[in-house]
Amino acid sequence: MSMTRKFKAAKIQLTLVGEKHPKGVKHILNNVTETVSEEQFTLLSSAMEALTGEKLTNADVIGTQSIVMD
Repeated sequence: MSMTRKFKAAKIQLTLVGEKHPKGVKHILNNVTETVSEEQFTLLSSAMEALTGEKLTNADVIGTQSIVMD
């Protein structure tokens, strides 16, 4: 029996810290492509910082795969 992994979904979880959220607040963005480039991530983080007025301190890319048993 073998198994095949297939990309299912991905999301990015950003942690932003600011005056209103000194311990940080997490924002989750769904429907991320399987391969996020450094340029795309830089644009996204800059936009989030501009929109919220807070500083990005951490980011996690969370991927989900489906497994098919053959």
